Amino acid sequence: MNSYPPLGLGYLAGALRREGHQVKIYDYGLEPKAKVPQIVKQVLADNPDVIGITTWTHLYHVCLDIADQIKQQRKDIVIVLGGPHTTIFPVETLQEDEAVDYCVYGEGEMTIVELMRALEGKISLSAVDGLAYREGGRILKNKAREMEKNLEWLPFPDRKLMNILKYPLRAWNGERMTTMMTSRGCPFACSYCYKGLWGRKYLVSPNDGVLEEIKEVIREYGITHFYFVDDLFVVNVKRLLDFIERLKAEKLNIRWQCLARVDCLKEEHYYAMAEAGCGKIHFGIETADPEIMKVIDKETTPDRVRLAVNWAHEAGIRTKGYFMIGLPGDTEETIQKTIDFAAELPLDEVMFSLTTPFPGTRLWELVKDRFTGIPQRELFQRASYYYGTQTVNEPMFNLSDVPTPKLIEYTNKADKMFSKKSYRRRKMEQKFGKVVGSTLWRLSKSTTLKNLPPLKPLTHLGKKWLDSQLASVR
Repeated sequence: MNSYPPLGLGYLAGALRREGHQVKIYDYGLEPKAKVPQIVKQVLADNPDVIGITTWTHLYHVCLDIADQIKQQRKDIVIVLGGPHTTIFPVETLQEDEAVDYCVYGEGEMTIVELMRALEGKISLSAVDGLAYREGGRILKNKAREMEKNLEWLPFPDRKLMNILKYPLRAWNGERMTTMMTSRGCPFACSYCYKGLWGRKYLVSPNDGVLEEIKEVIREYGITHFYFVDDLFVVNVKRLLDFIERLKAEKLNIRWQCLARVDCLKEEHYYAMAEAGCGKIHFGIETADPEIMKVIDKETTPDRVRLAVNWAHEAGIRTKGYFMIGLPGDTEETIQKTIDFAAELPLDEVMFSLTTPFPGTRLWELVKDRFTGIPQRELFQRASYYYGTQTVNEPMFNLSDVPTPKLIEYTNKADKMFSKKSYRRRKMEQKFGKVVGSTLWRLSKSTTLKNLPPLKPLTHLGKKWLDSQLASVR
C-alpha cells in the first residue's frame, strides 16, 4: 500500500483548478488489490473528458492496460500519459499503444494547462512545449519545455483532492506525517539516478513559500510532522540555515525529516537541525567499497559516510541508510562488506535494494542494447528495485560480478544479515560502552584473526565469553 501522497498529481491538480477546470485524483496505490476493470469502472463513473495517467517504468504495462480498457468503452475520452517513463519515451509510447492520445514529457504543470487550452481550441497543439501527439497519421514531438525557473509560480499541491488523511504515513514516533517538496533537481551525477526531468539543475522554492505551505498544512489538517522529499534538501546550506532560523523565530514547533548526502554538512549543522526539530535524516550510502563508489560517481568515501552518520547520531537525529546490492563491480566480498559496514554504523534503519538500471540513467546505457526489439510493455514488467517483504525470484538485470542465483540470495537475506550483525554490535556497545564495544565487535567479525591457527582457540574462547556477557543484556 502506498503511504506517500502523490505530490506530482497534487501539483497538476492545483495548476488545472487555478485555470477553472474540475479535477479529481485517483490513487490506486491506496487500493493495491484493485484490478484494472474495477479501476476503469470507477473512473468512468465520474464521466471525465480527459484522463491523465502517471507512468512509472515498472507500472508502464498496467498504465497501458488501463488506457486500452478505457478506450474500448469510451472512445471519445482523451487519454494523456505523463511521468518519468513518458519523459524518456514519449514517441515510443504513442507508437506502442493507440489508446494513448498525448504524452507529456518533462515538467507537467504548464504543459497540461496548455494542452487543455489546445483541446478547447484556444491555442494550437504545436504551441505546447513538452508534448508528443498524433496528427495526420504521424507522431509529432514538440520542443522540450524549459525547466520552470520560478517555483513561486506553482500553486501548492492540492492536498484536499489528494485526501492526504487517507495515507498511512507515520513518523518513527507514531505521529501522522505528510510529505513536502521544496526544491527540484540535484547537481550531482550518480550513475544510477534518473535525471530526465530536471537534469543537474537545482532550483528552490523561497523559504517564505515553504513556511506558508507548512502553516497551511498545520491549519487545514493539524499535521506537524513533515518529510521533505526533495532529492537533496540540504545541498544549499545557506538556505538550510535560514530555514532553521525562520522555524525557530516563528515558533512553528514542527518535527521533520529529509534526504541528505553525507558530504554536504559539517558537524555543527546537524546540531542546528536537531535544535530546529529535525528528527531523522535519510542517507544514500549505497556501498562500502571505495572503488565502486567511484564507478557509480558517488563522489564520497566510506570514511566520510562514517563521519556524517556519527555526527547525526551524536546530535540526536535518527538515521536511515540506503544500500544497493548488485552494483557494477560488486562481488560476493563487496556485498558482504557493504552489509557489515551498514551494521557497523549507528543507523536506526536500513533499506537494501536490488540495483536496477532504469531508463534515463547512465546505468541504463550499459544494458539497453540487450533489449532491442522487445516491446516495452513486456520488457519492464520486472523492473523494480525494492521488494520489501516480497521475494526476488528473477531480477531483470544483473550488472555485478556475482552469479544471479547468489545475487538473489543476498538480496533476499540482506535485511536479516544486517539485523543479526547490528544487534550484536548494539549489545556490545550497551555492555562495554560505545568505543570498547565497537572495537570488540570489529575484532569479533575479523576473518583474518579467526583463521590464524595460533589464535583459533583464543577466538573460540573469546566468543564464548562475549556470548555469556551479552546474554544478560536486555
